[in-house]
Amino acid sequence: MERDQWLKGLKERADRSVLHDVVFSPEMEENIRRTIKQEAGRKKRTFSPGRWGLWASAAAAVLLLALVGTAITGVGPGEQARQPVQEKPWLPATIVNPPDLWKPSPRSDIHSENQVFSYFGEKPVRIMTDEFGLYEDQAQRISFLLNGSFGKEVELVAFSTEGKRIKLGSYEVLGPQYDADGHFSSSIALPDPGVWKLQVLSGSEHFGQVFVQVEKGVSPENREFVTPLITAYLQTAQGNLSWLGADRDVHIELIGVETQAPEKRRVYAWVRIEGKAEEGSPGLSCPMVLDIAYEQKNGKGGAYRVISHSMPEDGSRYQPSLKKLFPEKYLQRLSEGKKP
Repeated sequence: MERDQWLKGLKERADRSVLHDVVFSPEMEENIRRTIKQEAGRKKRTFSPGRWGLWASAAAAVLLLALVGTAITGVGPGEQARQPVQEKPWLPATIVNPPDLWKPSPRSDIHSENQVFSYFGEKPVRIMTDEFGLYEDQAQRISFLLNGSFGKEVELVAFSTEGKRIKLGSYEVLGPQYDADGHFSSSIALPDPGVWKLQVLSGSEHFGQVFVQVEKGVSPENREFVTPLITAYLQTAQGNLSWLGADRDVHIELIGVETQAPEKRRVYAWVRIEGKAEEGSPGLSCPMVLDIAYEQKNGKGGAYRVISHSMPEDGSRYQPSLKKLFPEKYLQRLSEGKKP
């Protein structure tokens, strides 16, 4: 019948629109037909095929909106709702779930041996990290907890909401930990703030994933660590800073920190150094890049210290040299006034 054909076409059009997440069961289709028939019987005038199409479109649209509301709030008798789209195992590197809908995985607690441990995510992949969380460009130690069937070695890949894909390496899976069947640890540094997906692959197939929030700026841990090291260094540094004298006040505004390796850190900052000898003492205020490294002394332990600093050149060479020293995103923050 013409009406049945029209309803079939309506269903196909709905599948291509915002209603694509609603699956019509036979009962739902019959309810729509019955309602339209009843409404049509109440009309005292005869509808032409063209008018029938216009009227039925409006009536069916109202019914479909009601069905969508039911699908969102819950699945009623005789109705079905599609499950969220999952990544296919044979497409381990494909982003299927829309990145703009990503949210950080929820935090939960594990009670083990009279202690409470916090983790993020849900089985089969969860992570444990410290209270500071993840910050852009700064390596953070993370323990991954795995549940299920997995290989002796897994791969780790990170995806950003902006479409970046970063291979984080392969890892040997160790034995059980807490309530997990296996675990491995990794030091991860992600380049941009925002929500990232960490995907675990086993045998080159999707095993599981967890979503993390990467914060902008410098972590409290790194801020507390690098500030005294830089201050002590700038109070006595010579070379192109020797003209500032021996007695100095140092003020530091951290712009960013890179910690790609545990033994090295690169710090981007705006520094202000003032001589304290007398009024009119020399001073300096400029962006600076400082490198921090762990160095051993005579093979007996060691310590972190600032090993070098770099500043932009003067005059017409200022901007070109500044661009060579600072990554683009930190240059942008300088221009936004991220300095004293």
